[in-house]
Amino acid sequence: MHPILFTFGPFHVSGSTVGPIQVHSFSVMLILAFLGGLWLARRRAPKFGFDPAKVSDVSMVVLFAGVIGARVLFILQELPYYLQHKNELFSLQFQGLTSFGALLFGVGVYAWFAWRQKRAFRDVLDLVAPSALLGHAIGRIGCLLNGCCYGVVTTSKIGVHIDDTNILHVPAQLFDSLMAFAAVGVLLAIEKRGLQRGQSFALFLVLYGGTRFIYEFWRAGTVDQVNAGIASSTYWGNLPITQAQAVAALMVVCGTVMFLVWQRQTAAQQEIATA
Repeated sequence: MHPILFTFGPFHVSGSTVGPIQVHSFSVMLILAFLGGLWLARRRAPKFGFDPAKVSDVSMVVLFAGVIGARVLFILQELPYYLQHKNELFSLQFQGLTSFGALLFGVGVYAWFAWRQKRAFRDVLDLVAPSALLGHAIGRIGCLLNGCCYGVVTTSKIGVHIDDTNILHVPAQLFDSLMAFAAVGVLLAIEKRGLQRGQSFALFLVLYGGTRFIYEFWRAGTVDQVNAGIASSTYWGNLPITQAQAVAALMVVCGTVMFLVWQRQTAAQQEIATA
């Protein structure tokens, strides 16, 4: 855990003291995640018939929309808490975010972009699918440095501190990051073998949902640990799965259905064209 990377100052300007200014690790990793995803999207843009400059422009909008979406969905998820702590609703710190919200709002912006460009929505989704996985992989390293989204309590040597206590936690964020990097490679390798329109995004849903489902096993502790604040995930009522696992499983199902439907649609169109 290393939430503060650098501290500058304090500075003395015209008799006034400014600072100190702190550079947060999560903020830096979020910027690197955005730049990494944008770099990959720009490289892939010509393949899908998009102008790299326009991809950069819309990606800036996606960045802000994603942060807002991540915050809004987290507040809705923890609504009882925020109703009692209304002063924390509009916190400008990167605390209390969920990647599902970022994904939802980001897809909405890309839908608008596809409409403006008069292009099929599936083309845009296919373009950015690997970028989303890459950004997630880099961003999770920020979670590890920030000390959020941590794993269960452990006595293993791989355990890390997430606060000033002597309690060690599984570095679940790092495991999720490694799975996401691997998912990028898998998706790009399958693309080279040939996919139909929309299937890259469908595979993204399967890979992202699958890795997130697995990640939750390292993150979710017992109910008592959740109540004590030493587990960072939340169970879905009395079910033996977390809220995130339920959403992740739904993503896998939706991605699988979309992949198969678009495969059959393309096959049917080819048969009609041949006839």
